[in-house]
Amino acid sequence: MGYTVVRPSSHEEWLDERKKGIGSSEAGTIMRVNRFDTLYRLWRRKTGQEEAKTENEAMMLGHALEDAVARLYADTTGAYIIPSSAGDWIARDTAKGYLQVSPDRLYYPAGAVRKKSERRILEIKTTSLAVDKEDIPSYWYCQVQYQMGVMGIGQATVAWLSGFPRLHFDYKDIEFNATFYGLLIAEIDRFWNTNVLQNIPPSPEDSDISIMFPKAERKSVAATDSIKGTCGRLRKISRAIERLEESRTGLEGAIKTAMGDAELLIDLATGEVLAQWRNSKEGHRFNSAALKKDDPVTWAKYLEKTAGARRFQLTK
Repeated sequence: MGYTVVRPSSHEEWLDERKKGIGSSEAGTIMRVNRFDTLYRLWRRKTGQEEAKTENEAMMLGHALEDAVARLYADTTGAYIIPSSAGDWIARDTAKGYLQVSPDRLYYPAGAVRKKSERRILEIKTTSLAVDKEDIPSYWYCQVQYQMGVMGIGQATVAWLSGFPRLHFDYKDIEFNATFYGLLIAEIDRFWNTNVLQNIPPSPEDSDISIMFPKAERKSVAATDSIKGTCGRLRKISRAIERLEESRTGLEGAIKTAMGDAELLIDLATGEVLAQWRNSKEGHRFNSAALKKDDPVTWAKYLEKTAGARRFQLTK
């Protein structure tokens, strides 16, 4: 077990280096526990069929807040954050170069001797979601297990700043799990050596189907007996949902009528709030139709072509 450290000269070069293997943020996708990504889409990115993810606002804010969260952790626990661990760098496995991780920080626990064997990993998260300390997201767990395994470090800490229901800081220590790491590496090996290098797509999830078949051709296919049965079952489920939606609308209307102009419905016996019907804040909407009428030249100047989407429906 060993690794080499790659320190790119720029953030852009670091992003390019990450394309050469599987990063720790992709470990949860490999294990199919990342609700924000799928294995099929990861395969498309690794084989150049889809652009790498661009940094969105949430990702940029998270990157900007790393120092603040690291300081919070250090102030709370007395840990010493290793200065050289900040910034963009990659730890790459010497035997399997596609195993590569980029921990946010390395640190020494309070009172620990500052030597390599005492280092720990600090993974930093900022999220708008509520986080249960006893049940952190599975893809966070996959990420730090991968980092610990590649770098030969026995403990990691996930520290997070959550914005729900109020601004809140917390952290959780996680021990290295060699059994889980072995399972993870087996999945990464299979994905990289079979799916990526041999360009064989992994089995898709339901959300991948529209990506696999983005455009309809002017042709038809014959339905098998199995698919005819599937269509029948979907029709029954759709009709049941329609009936439930009608019932829901009627019940909701009765409750709204009882509330009138009140914003809360209260059970006087218990004080429990049974329902609320509040005003939303006033907003502003751009009136594209008015601009088109008053200044069609300017309106046309800012038009952007968008790809059409396929719409699915049962015909009867």
